[in-house]
Amino acid sequence: MSLEVRNSAIHGKGVFTTEPVSKNSLISRVKIVREITDDCPLNPEKGELLHHCHWYADGTVVLTDKPYCYTNHSCDPNTFLYTIDGVSYVIAMRDIEKDEELTLEYSQCNFGGQVWECKCGSPDCRRLHRCGFRYMDEERQMLLLPYLDPIIVKVHHGYISEMLGKQVRDV
Repeated sequence: MSLEVRNSAIHGKGVFTTEPVSKNSLISRVKIVREITDDCPLNPEKGELLHHCHWYADGTVVLTDKPYCYTNHSCDPNTFLYTIDGVSYVIAMRDIEKDEELTLEYSQCNFGGQVWECKCGSPDCRRLHRCGFRYMDEERQMLLLPYLDPIIVKVHHGYISEMLGKQVRDV
């Protein structure tokens, strides 16, 4: 799969396809540059920026490599992450057209709880965004549940079980 980093209407740079992608296709592996620590902080002079990082449930923050680090958030994403044995993969959530920007729902794959203003341009844009599955409204959680990374499911197992139990009782 060939990808290009280009200017994005969403934010700064983005990752774009150079060919059509079918739903459920593997797009790429997410490569990690390194863990961000007090002893090894981000270096903005080298282009290492906070929004190029990925947050894990245990508090670990890692810098992701190109092109993945340029994947922007959308409230109507077209990709999701799936992690196996500590390696994350980007998978198409739906058919993606040639030259379309690849996007993620950051709350599907991050734990940080960071709050920021979203400018994704989607008709369903939530405007004010807080990273983390538990911060989304229940309707959105149910919509994205089939695309949750196994790491997110493991961390939120009790919460998801309770949420699903409530959905069944409401029927």
